[in-house]
Amino acid sequence: MIQMMLREAWPEERPLLYEWGHREWPKNRTLAQYIEDNQKEEAYGTRFVLVADDGEVAASLMLLKHRPHLYGLGSIVVAPAARGRGVGTQLLTECLQMHKEAAFMLYSEIGTPYYERFGFTALPDEYQRYPQGICMVKAHLQQREQIMQEPIPDYF
Repeated sequence: MIQMMLREAWPEERPLLYEWGHREWPKNRTLAQYIEDNQKEEAYGTRFVLVADDGEVAASLMLLKHRPHLYGLGSIVVAPAARGRGVGTQLLTECLQMHKEAAFMLYSEIGTPYYERFGFTALPDEYQRYPQGICMVKAHLQQREQIMQEPIPDYF
């Protein structure tokens, strides 16, 4: 795995990150529509990037605070040239370490095995509302029970 530095994304990097995201999740939207949808996330979350020594951005994700001690991970994307080199693993690991006591949730469009490596588990079927993404959480038992008693955040 290549060591890279985690930091908040700079505003001037967002167009590139939006292009990467749109390539992965166009969902019948133009790039402009994708950008408009994702700019809403910027208002209540923080976009992080992994950057190589040369300043090149290799990966990005949104960290969204839903409730005290419940964070969402969304728009996880790795640059095409950086795939297969452990960059996504490093990005997730470092972001999860920022709030060690918190619970995390995400909607996986790539199945469950990758995120299970980080301790995520799929919520029971009755909590699954979106066929395109499996709702998964990383939480200790008490946190998981609390998450299931409260409204599950919408797909993000």
